[in-house]
Amino acid sequence: MPTIPYPLALIQLSIADSTLPWSNPVWQSLTNVLGDPWAYNHGGDKSAAATHVDEWTVGKAQAVEAFINNCKSAQDPTLHYGIKRKDNDHEGRSSWNIWVKTSWAKWKINTLIDNIFQESGCEPHDVMARLNCKSADDFPTMEAAQIKQVVAIKLADVLFGDDAFTHGSFIVAPIMTFVTTFIRTYLKKLEALVTLLSVFKDQKTVENLSSRREQVETLLAAAKKDSTKAESSLGLPKSLRDALDRLATEEEVKELELLIETTLAAMVPIEGDKVVIDFAENIDVGSWKSGVEEYDTRSEDELWEDLGLPEKKLPFFQTRSDPDAAVDPWSEEGQQWLDNPASPAQNLAPRWHQLVGILRLIDRALDGRPVMLMDGVGVGKTMQAVGLIACLAHYREHYRKHCKFPGKFAQRLCKKTGGNIPDLPTVIMSPPNLHHQWMSEMQRYLRRATFDVLPYTGKHTARSQWWTIAWTKCQQPPIRRIILATTNAAQDDAATVFIQGDRDSYGQPMHSPRFERISPSTLFGHEYIASIIDEGHILRNINLAHTAARALQGKSHSTVMMTATPVTTKPAAGVEGSILRAVFVGNHNPEATQEEYLPVMKKWMGRMREWFSPAVILRTIDSTDNAGKKILGLPPYHDHALKIKLLDWEMENLRNIARGYLDECPIVGMSKEWDASPNTKSMKLDVLALLIKHHLESDGRQPLMIDESGRRLVPNPTFAVGNTKPDQPDRIIIFSAFVTSNQAILDILDLHGIHALELNGQTPMKKRKETLDKFRSSTRPDGVRVLILSGVGMDTLWSEQDDRQLRGRIYRHPQAKEVHVYRAIALKTADVFLNNISFSKGAMHEAFIGADKEFRKGLL
Repeated sequence: MPTIPYPLALIQLSIADSTLPWSNPVWQSLTNVLGDPWAYNHGGDKSAAATHVDEWTVGKAQAVEAFINNCKSAQDPTLHYGIKRKDNDHEGRSSWNIWVKTSWAKWKINTLIDNIFQESGCEPHDVMARLNCKSADDFPTMEAAQIKQVVAIKLADVLFGDDAFTHGSFIVAPIMTFVTTFIRTYLKKLEALVTLLSVFKDQKTVENLSSRREQVETLLAAAKKDSTKAESSLGLPKSLRDALDRLATEEEVKELELLIETTLAAMVPIEGDKVVIDFAENIDVGSWKSGVEEYDTRSEDELWEDLGLPEKKLPFFQTRSDPDAAVDPWSEEGQQWLDNPASPAQNLAPRWHQLVGILRLIDRALDGRPVMLMDGVGVGKTMQAVGLIACLAHYREHYRKHCKFPGKFAQRLCKKTGGNIPDLPTVIMSPPNLHHQWMSEMQRYLRRATFDVLPYTGKHTARSQWWTIAWTKCQQPPIRRIILATTNAAQDDAATVFIQGDRDSYGQPMHSPRFERISPSTLFGHEYIASIIDEGHILRNINLAHTAARALQGKSHSTVMMTATPVTTKPAAGVEGSILRAVFVGNHNPEATQEEYLPVMKKWMGRMREWFSPAVILRTIDSTDNAGKKILGLPPYHDHALKIKLLDWEMENLRNIARGYLDECPIVGMSKEWDASPNTKSMKLDVLALLIKHHLESDGRQPLMIDESGRRLVPNPTFAVGNTKPDQPDRIIIFSAFVTSNQAILDILDLHGIHALELNGQTPMKKRKETLDKFRSSTRPDGVRVLILSGVGMDTLWSEQDDRQLRGRIYRHPQAKEVHVYRAIALKTADVFLNNISFSKGAMHEAFIGADKEFRKGLL
């Protein structure tokens, strides 16, 4: 593609956007031209000077203005610009070309381009070395050398600043075309230098290095016009000597000298240490670890002593909470209600395992080391994270007054400061759907007016004043400020100040040219005492969220990654499970049967768990405390598998679906109008409705089971009347895989006089809160006590870890009712297959967390 002269490129940019480049403040500061160059005083004498160009009179400015306008109105501006004969625009065209070419050197644009190419590793010798070019003929195109994407952003920023970008680091189209012209022109001018460099860039053998170095030193001497080495330069090829002789100006000589010096540095062989990963068989996995074994025998009183909290309560924490979430704890009235001993508020205190977790988090934070908090859903990760934040603020004050930290940390120092904990805020990054939950939980745990929690949401462009207005309004010291950022907001900040690196960067945050200037208005321009990343499993893939999390870790003294799903989380994980299965079993025996998969998988999962154990805290609902009791302190939940035999017409429907004939019904067995006849009703939906109706009639009813016919619900003789807990009515949650199925569920429930609330991934946050509040506060006899959750799985889930998460949403404090989990499994259908998939992946998960003692013995 031919290069475009700079005078024409400036005209084309002005045609694409009339405000560019002459109204851009950055361009004005580079050129010292504060407006359109052809501007003049319309009422003045033609011999007077033009407004912005001292070399022009008003007459010349008028001629240039006419030429520019004619280019803009021409069908092909390039053709009009390039006319060689004398036409009506001859004077304006000539004046414009001479002025731009003369001014270009004064503006030092080429120097800027040189520096950017050098900083980006895109100078000719760099490109040739990277692509193993043997000669100038091998020098790649701009696209092949990937120069455009690396240099364009930096060049656009240097020339035009923020006006060059839209939506983060995307360059606006006219400026992208303009800077691409610069790059092409620059590369064209470097062809002669590429020819020189290509001659001595051949590194086929190490033996040639000495002679090549001597050659380059001779070139350097010739470039410097060193007469003492003139004789040695005679041995150079004539074409090279001629080329060097033509470098007559000092600027050109320095340019070549710089290139050659860099080439010498690049030619030094680099030998690094080899990375060896030891997968030897003698790895000791004698016992599984939760990451907190050192506290296994500590009593609760001893844990409070270790924390240095003799009053046995967490600093800044509430001591009571409203179980119904009807009271705003951060309102003045709400705080008074919680402090009133006569109110029905419940006691709020961390359990034994949460104290252990907080101790471990503090230990890692003082050492500046990250930790992954992988406790199962319902175990109480959020309280531990908030407890860490509160304790760090308390420990800082304690050190300031006593020159030491409290409790077991009295002899410790903050490793990164060598003394006290720095006065810095905490940042929490969570998915948008958990943003409200985090805010509610922090307001539930922390006393009113002890911390400021600032939401950080939306696009960067909408938050331009966030740090100068919202942040500066805080009266709390920084360590008692919490920034609650959504993952989307952090990603948008990352897109604004980071650029995509090459494959070798592995998701590392790569600063864009705008970083120094723009980062103070983003999360990444500030430091934090701690960064807490929720739902860490979504960061496994290298994307903007991954980059944002890594950048926050780099700006934080400590990092806590929270997740409850270490292996698989989505239906696609079935493929991942197959890969793991192939690796584990295939490595053990390529001909292994399916039965051999589990022991081999457990063996390798055990080793993986051991490698990661120092940075992991992991307990499940089945973990025990120092006294051997389950850490949750709740009665066990009960699992009921309802093995349903579908009606004949339903089985035929399934066969039709498999053949691709059924395209109307969103759910098996449901026609567009519900009919209770045996030829149209769905057994699964019918069982669902009857089951819900049974449990809604009174609290603590005896669980049901499917009889031998596979189609009728009967009382389960294994169970008696359950935990009624009269102060709270029984409530029911239905998990539905697809939003499109909800209407069918609502229709069948309505036939039985059952009202239900609905919540799915598309529900707006405000309505979601209203729905949850209505469900939590529902009472007998008219309250809506059935909630349909969609997009989170129904029946047998794809992943046993998903299943555990769903159970954990119900089986947790402060909900103390007996929990029953029903699974509708249609016999002779994919339900059975999916149940087996979940079990297989559940076994993988179980091996990873090491909850089963039998697994431990199998790994010895």
